[in-house]
Amino acid sequence: MTYSNLTALGMLLITAGSLIAVDPPPQPMTLSQCVETAMEHHPDLAAALAMIDEAQAQLKIAHSAFLPQVNLGSFYNRETYNYAGQPGTPPDLWQRFYQGESNSTSPYYYGGINLSQDIFDFGRKRGTMDRSMAELRAAEHNYKNVKNQIYYNVRAAYYTELADRKLVDVQREGLNNAAKHLKQAEAFYQAGRDPKINVTQEQVAVANAKLALQQAQENLDVAHAALATAMGIPIELAPEPVDTLAQIEPVGTLDQLLTQAVEKRPDLQSLREQISATQADVEYAHANLKPSFNFSTFYNFNNLQFPLIYNWSLAGFFAQSLFSGGERHAALRQSEAERRVSQAQHASLFLRVRQDVYSAYSNVQVAQAQIDTALTAASEARENLALAEGRFQVGYGNIIELTDAQLLATSTAAQVVTTRFNYQSAAAQLDFAVGKGPQ
Repeated sequence: MTYSNLTALGMLLITAGSLIAVDPPPQPMTLSQCVETAMEHHPDLAAALAMIDEAQAQLKIAHSAFLPQVNLGSFYNRETYNYAGQPGTPPDLWQRFYQGESNSTSPYYYGGINLSQDIFDFGRKRGTMDRSMAELRAAEHNYKNVKNQIYYNVRAAYYTELADRKLVDVQREGLNNAAKHLKQAEAFYQAGRDPKINVTQEQVAVANAKLALQQAQENLDVAHAALATAMGIPIELAPEPVDTLAQIEPVGTLDQLLTQAVEKRPDLQSLREQISATQADVEYAHANLKPSFNFSTFYNFNNLQFPLIYNWSLAGFFAQSLFSGGERHAALRQSEAERRVSQAQHASLFLRVRQDVYSAYSNVQVAQAQIDTALTAASEARENLALAEGRFQVGYGNIIELTDAQLLATSTAAQVVTTRFNYQSAAAQLDFAVGKGPQ
């Protein structure tokens, strides 16, 4: 093969390599980075922002009723003007004006401006305006609530994956220990020191350890996908979380948390705005029982030919409904009932919020205490396993003692992971209960 051929082959391999190159795997991300990504990409947050835009537009619509309405218009028309009698036209009048039919046409010109303004309606417009303002504030609180919910979901998914990764390591270590013990049992059996049943029992232990590892790996795969979903990104872009499972932060006193929840829970604030909105509906329904005053004016030019002739008008309008079949009074009762419903819903949520804080705070305290207990148990279990391995090695211990020690070491190590996850989960629930969102 010539030098030029080698060069061409090398260039071909380089080109092929660049064509099949894949993107590097996602880099590890901290919890704050995952939350930041979720805030940028999650569709629920985009929907909540759109609801704020909708409420702002509705507020502008309500505000426009306070301003004068000005309309400018003009038109040109060309048509025949054959006289035709209408129902009720006297025959002599028809005979006087009727001059036969003709296809000749004449133009008509019009141009004018019209202005109208509601003078006073006893609070109808104000009621509509107040409701729109309350709905805007409720939409803003809903946006905060969605942010808090996404924050909580990301935290839960983040620490679930961390815990599942730890559990995979625990089960893998258990499998390695079981495989090591199996080799020892086989060696002692071949040397004639131990019976065959020791080998069989360790084979069962290895098989069970493999099943446990497979299940732990499956749980990790599911948790990895759940983290991507919580962040609002495709599953294949799910990051590897940075290990902060053992991190513990102070949570404050129960009284402080209860006060914070009442002041900051966005869903509680949203219901307060719902009460304000229903109060505005009551005011509107009251105003709807009273008259309204309107002012209008116009100035226009029109004629069948130029020059156009101007006209103007100035008018006031008064209207009062005398009887509507009870509709307006029924609307008032409906608005008052909806206000009572909103007030009851707020009182119910207030109680649930306090209960959420109590429960989450208790769970944090219990989980934090359980971590220390689990760590002590895991340390003692590892020491027990070392003793059992030593006794089995020199022939003083039996296979059942060794197997039990291995299972105990694995279960206590898993319990450490579980208690740490329980703490992180309870801490996330407590933050959500008090209305704490991303920083």
